[in-house]
Amino acid sequence: MTFPELVEAMKTLFEPVTLEDYPEEFGYVLNSSREIARVGYATNLDQVTAGKAIAMGIDALLTHHDAWDFLYDLRTKAYETLRRAGISHCYVHLPLDAAPFGTAATLAERLGLEIREPFARDGDFLCGRICDCPSPIRLEELATRLTEVMGCEPRVWRHHPREVRRVGITTGAGNLTDLLREASGWGCDTYITGETNLYTVAYARNQELNLLVGTHTHTEFPGVESLCNRLRAIMRLDFVPIKEECFEIGAMVESDEQAARVSE
Repeated sequence: MTFPELVEAMKTLFEPVTLEDYPEEFGYVLNSSREIARVGYATNLDQVTAGKAIAMGIDALLTHHDAWDFLYDLRTKAYETLRRAGISHCYVHLPLDAAPFGTAATLAERLGLEIREPFARDGDFLCGRICDCPSPIRLEELATRLTEVMGCEPRVWRHHPREVRRVGITTGAGNLTDLLREASGWGCDTYITGETNLYTVAYARNQELNLLVGTHTHTEFPGVESLCNRLRAIMRLDFVPIKEECFEIGAMVESDEQAARVSE
């Protein structure tokens, strides 16, 4: 199997969407023409992910995010690391957010929620999902489920007095008050996303909307995994998860040597 064959197979999973119509949301770099057997997948492309891919003997890397141009030298270093190692890379962003097997849909499914409607428009794509609970559940139970799915604890704000019945999900950077307003208009009592700021929390409180905030990385990883599971079903390749630390919610000191450098 070659990397271009992998890319072509992936494109078919998004039909009738044509990925080439969205050059800022889909792209790939062929860094080697060799046969591939082992494909790594992660949410982000950066030097840490690239380094893990090299250590794991990955032939090709599939991510949700590109190393976006506003990351400046991080982008340059990540791409140079992959190039030198001969690891090809492909990313798919908004089309995966909106896909029926994508980020919001997969997170809803893994939380045991029933999808009612898509919402949260970004260009041509509806990236979020309005979901119902099969039966009302406590907010603490929903937070526990989210912890189990992500592998890290979300931040939780209780703003609604009763049990959770309807949930709006916009994975990643779904912190805009416009999105919370839309979810509230659908009758949601709870909202899940990956990022927050002052205004997200203040508006959620105003709307009596419970707020659960995981991380951008870990609310979206299940969607990347879902894509790879679909590819695994049609291709004779080994798809391997590249685990990313919860670096968004706190610095992680991995060694005494690092700790010494930080304290200098």
